[in-house]
Amino acid sequence: MHIVGNRPQFIKLAPVSKELHQRGYKDIIIHTGQHYDENMSDIFFRELGIDKPIENLEVGSGSHAEITAKAMVGVEKVCMKYKPALVILYGDTDSTLAAALACCKLNIPIAHVEAGTRSYKKSNPEETNRVIVDHISDICFCPDHPSVENLSKEGIKKNVFFTGDVMYDSFLQTKKKGIESNLLEKYDLEKEKYILMTWHRQENTDKKERVDKIVSFLEQINCKMLYPVHPRTKKALADYDLWERISGIRNLIIIDPVGYDEMVYLQSNCKLILTDSGGLSKESVFAGAKCLFMADLNVWPDLERAGWITHVDFDNESSIKNALNIVQEGKVERREVDYYGDGHAAEKIVGILAQKL
Repeated sequence: MHIVGNRPQFIKLAPVSKELHQRGYKDIIIHTGQHYDENMSDIFFRELGIDKPIENLEVGSGSHAEITAKAMVGVEKVCMKYKPALVILYGDTDSTLAAALACCKLNIPIAHVEAGTRSYKKSNPEETNRVIVDHISDICFCPDHPSVENLSKEGIKKNVFFTGDVMYDSFLQTKKKGIESNLLEKYDLEKEKYILMTWHRQENTDKKERVDKIVSFLEQINCKMLYPVHPRTKKALADYDLWERISGIRNLIIIDPVGYDEMVYLQSNCKLILTDSGGLSKESVFAGAKCLFMADLNVWPDLERAGWITHVDFDNESSIKNALNIVQEGKVERREVDYYGDGHAAEKIVGILAQKL
């Protein structure tokens, strides 16, 4: 049983589910409903070619406590109903934490995909989720070597495997099938001359002062930007009376959320990615577009050491100036990296599960 609740988890799930099918295993998908509108959810299942969830727990939005509590109750019910031999969890959302706790209480084995990533900041809402889920999982699949080292430091050494990153699998598979899109023509964008932006983190949306600083930064960028707006950020901008201001930024094009195929297309054709998403900051290296990271987190140390990810501190004028200088640069030369495996992480994961089960 796969238990997922948001877009990055759907992307991670896809290659694993396909590999399970190819080897003749039966798997089912439970959607917690943490992302619940059509643009944020259903389209991903269609594009990624995976089965629709057998159940949707319809957790919806709410506080961390509300989401976790609703998801725990829902997961317990579906686990008792379907009695899975193993539950596979992905990433670090409240849904992931809820599922891990529920399954642990029911003595159902847990495999955690993308285990071991750490920001070492307790103020980061996902950090607590990551730590707890790793410590109660039976098998940990790590996307990179620093994640393996992080688990070892915490005393988790048994059934820990470096497999590479399943997001890399999905990215390569999507590019290989070819992507057709008219988004560049539709919004009068030139290849490798625009910035792709995403912005959604709670710590970047829950205070007006923080949102105002990000809007001020965007106003200084002299380059076209394409922004598929996240529902949480859209609501925050409206609540803080900043929607009209951000809508008036001449170089900023705000659009509805896009599917995975179009997101891969936009990443592969932009010159720079501006984001507060841990997943997208990592995918930037797959796409060959440098990343400006709008969060005080150090989730992908290899990419930071390589200079691929640069942090933007909105309280530091020097950092802002440096970021604006990077914006003026052209697209960097594509470099091959091996931090996240060879694009066959799902095969390794299913192979290990076959041995362990």
